[in-house]
This record gives sequence, C-alpha cells and structure tokens, in this order.
Amino acid sequence: MSDHADWDDLCATIREVGAPEVWVTHGQEDALVRWCAMNGIRARPLRLAGYGDDGEVEGEMPAAAS
Repeated sequence: MSDHADWDDLCATIREVGAPEVWVTHGQEDALVRWCAMNGIRARPLRLAGYGDDGEVEGEMPAAAS
C-alpha cells in the first residue's frame, strides 16, 4: 500500500484489514511505524537491498544524458 495515499485513509485501511504486521517500504517510514506502534500494530521499515533513496540500483552507473 502506498504512503502517497491520504494519511487518514491509509491509517483507516490498516485498521480495517486487521493486518497483524505492517511493512513500510518507502516514504515516511518512521512516521507510519510510530503510528502503528501507538495503535498496537507491529510495524517495521522494509529496506530493500540494492536500492538507494532515488530508486536507482546502488553501484549502477546512471544512464548517459541524451
């Protein structure tokens, strides 16, 4: 689920589905993990190996500009 969705709708959806644990893949990871903890829901950031903050694979040369 994207954290680009409306915050209130995101939080409501997490509650409605009754997820036992939430894995946050990008965006405001700390904020959503904290919100989950405050609401008794296990959560953790899921940091994908090999990807930097800009979405490029680490160690890969950027494409040449045209």
